Amino acid sequence: MAGIYIHIPFCKQKCSYCDFHFSTSLKNKSSLVHAIIQEIESKKELLNTPIKTIYFGGGTPSLLNKDELDLIIDALYKNYIIAPTIEFTLECNPDDLSHQKLKELKTIGINRLSIGVQSFFEDDLQFFNRAHNAKEAEKSILLSQDVGFENITVDLIYGTPLLTEEKWEKNLSKIAELNVPHLSAYTLTIEPKTALYHQVKTGKIIPLADEKTVAQFKMLMRQTEKIGLTQYEISNFGKEGFYSQHNSNYWKGVEYLGIGPS
Repeated sequence: MAGIYIHIPFCKQKCSYCDFHFSTSLKNKSSLVHAIIQEIESKKELLNTPIKTIYFGGGTPSLLNKDELDLIIDALYKNYIIAPTIEFTLECNPDDLSHQKLKELKTIGINRLSIGVQSFFEDDLQFFNRAHNAKEAEKSILLSQDVGFENITVDLIYGTPLLTEEKWEKNLSKIAELNVPHLSAYTLTIEPKTALYHQVKTGKIIPLADEKTVAQFKMLMRQTEKIGLTQYEISNFGKEGFYSQHNSNYWKGVEYLGIGPS
């Protein structure tokens, strides 16, 4: 059993906190897809066991169109032993998830969506410099469910200067209201060379006090337990049957292959 991670390094715009490898220019998207396919082919001898999980991360993999995703997926099936049942995750942003886009993702075999909501509040999303708004955050989940996606995880961020305990509780309540079976919740980290780091360094933003961040983490644990999400890893909470197999395998030391720029 093994897994494959594919990094798609493109975003519409730069989030204030992000220090991942990405570009907001899409001019090299086609070249990158073909480079990934070449890397998939060149590394095929490294994994000889069945692939049980495939994870498209980023960046924003949902910026790839159906044809681009098809090319990469075809290369995977041609060069690796793909298990009959597989967890196939694609990270996506709410503003990319139209009804048509979701139908295409389902058609090509994606069966798990990781939606980068981060917050259901407009001021938080503007603070993060996200490309979507609060309405799109909720709509993307409802649309995904309407198309037939059951295995959905949502990302939220806590410990931010604008986030009160009341707002954080409402964010968590929205997860229950929308019947989302998995949540990844991360504390805001201030990484060097990010816009957020510069804002903090110049005094434009004052980080949330550690005590308040801890209080929000404790609320996170209480609220997720109430709505039936088990904390199976520090930042991950899920219902039985919806734990992330791919991410869990990292912790277990299961063999995996990383593809793409890093």
